[in-house]
Amino acid sequence: MKLATLKNGSRDGKLVIVSRDLTRYTDASFLAPNLQAALDDWRRISPHLAALAGSLEIGAVPSSRFHEHDAHSPLPRAYQRLGGGDAFAGPRDPIELPGKIRDARIEAAVAVIVGDVAMAATEEAAKEAVALIVLSTDTILDGGQAGTSALSPVAVTPDELGGGWDGAVHLPLIAGARNVTSVWTSFPKLIADAAATRALGTGAIVRGAVETLSVSLGDTLRVEMKDKAGHSIFGAIERQVGRFEPA
Repeated sequence: MKLATLKNGSRDGKLVIVSRDLTRYTDASFLAPNLQAALDDWRRISPHLAALAGSLEIGAVPSSRFHEHDAHSPLPRAYQRLGGGDAFAGPRDPIELPGKIRDARIEAAVAVIVGDVAMAATEEAAKEAVALIVLSTDTILDGGQAGTSALSPVAVTPDELGGGWDGAVHLPLIAGARNVTSVWTSFPKLIADAAATRALGTGAIVRGAVETLSVSLGDTLRVEMKDKAGHSIFGAIERQVGRFEPA
């Protein structure tokens, strides 16, 4: 299934289910108000979300047109993240460069959102803990300072990738004009290594290997991933690079 967070003026947004072709959504906030709340009770809530997703596909529930511009990052703020920042802009929000900075680096990656991972968990247990998969981008300013981060408009369960998932994502990440096939990451190993000395909490985001791009004022960053039929899986992170103007 595919989940998204619509902007509604709150810090965490509203949880919705998105159709597999990314054209429609239905409200899921009666099951959990936001994605973190769903993850906190994932074992109980996820079957109900999956049933709602099935109903959406056959037109059995009310739905509306899904616009990626209306989406926030699926988790607007993460309680824990390995690699990159833990607060996210929307996937279509601008990248605002402060001061006289004209250029930045972008680290694009696949990331996973996990349930609780016990300290010293095995790789098998770590793989089972993967709840959702997203794309991520992090902005690195001149001097190495962190700028804004964003997640893809939609988070998907591993089964949505079919044979493209076996603990790594075996589909090219389209970052700028490049198809990056060298960023495949064994997430079970990465998660187990991270949990070797500490537990990971529900909703923790674990970022895989990154592809680095350069952007400048006026550029548009676009990052997405398509299935073998050429259909977008997560929607696109598409952010215009502009100048920050203080209020």
